[in-house]
Amino acid sequence: MRKRMPHTVKPMKATLEDHVPGTEWHSEVKWDGYRAIAFCDGGLRLQGKRLNEITPDFPELAGLGESREAAGTVLDGELVVLDEDGRPDFGLMQARRERNLAVRFVIFDLLWESGEDLRPLPYEERRERLEALSPTGDSWFTPERLDGTPEETLAATAALGLEGVVLKRPRSPYVEGARSRHWLKLKNVRRQEFLVGGWLPGKGHRAGTFGALLLGYHDEDGAVRYAGRVGTGFDDRLLREIHARLEDMRTDDVPFDEEDRALIPRDAAWVEPRLVAEVRFTQWTRDGRLRNPAFLGLRPDADPAKVVREEPA
Repeated sequence: MRKRMPHTVKPMKATLEDHVPGTEWHSEVKWDGYRAIAFCDGGLRLQGKRLNEITPDFPELAGLGESREAAGTVLDGELVVLDEDGRPDFGLMQARRERNLAVRFVIFDLLWESGEDLRPLPYEERRERLEALSPTGDSWFTPERLDGTPEETLAATAALGLEGVVLKRPRSPYVEGARSRHWLKLKNVRRQEFLVGGWLPGKGHRAGTFGALLLGYHDEDGAVRYAGRVGTGFDDRLLREIHARLEDMRTDDVPFDEEDRALIPRDAAWVEPRLVAEVRFTQWTRDGRLRNPAFLGLRPDADPAKVVREEPA
């Protein structure tokens, strides 16, 4: 009996790992963009990872909902902008509107097909059925899986300048909304989302904007803990645009936990922690600060309430 297509799907999430437990995994590239679920039912409806409607933001993908291969499906994937070498670039994704850049939808899982719910099926079977359909168009494609052991695929992605890999258990179901150990992410560099809790005034050519953003995350009790500052990764346009948004959220209330406030310079300005930034860094210091952080972009698709410190399992 045919079932009715679901209206929303909470994306399954991968757990961060720093080593590979065994070899029985399928490897995929860890794509660097915005997660999305595509509902193809006589047209296209795109859902962001916060279950929000994002279809109008990506008109170039309208043809996916009308394609023969994708008809009657629900597809899981990532919205990306590729650089001149074909690599996903989150910075370009952030600047896509200003620079009129093409967005591609990378399809890596098939959750629904012709009235059949595929989420309980093993990943291996879902992937085989996706590859049989192979939805491919000017703005969407189904990437190949990576050959080799997890160690080999991680090394190969590092050589190509990619963020890392996602490992998936062949026999695992699609665990909706969960951060499951059926999917593991291994990164060539550390990166995660942080709350923006304030800024430090800019000097020199940055006078009138900011010198660094003050970053934080929620601890187990819900308090915002200070993770350090990031002052690199901004061009003049970003400095102006982000500073304008910070001024709109400015507050006299310090968002960081009282235990951390002595660590922050006295000339800091505070904001309501509603902006989420993606930051690359090499490691955490022993006192809980970021080492060598670099700003990658804002994450409008992220829920500030769910920003926590990510640690390998």
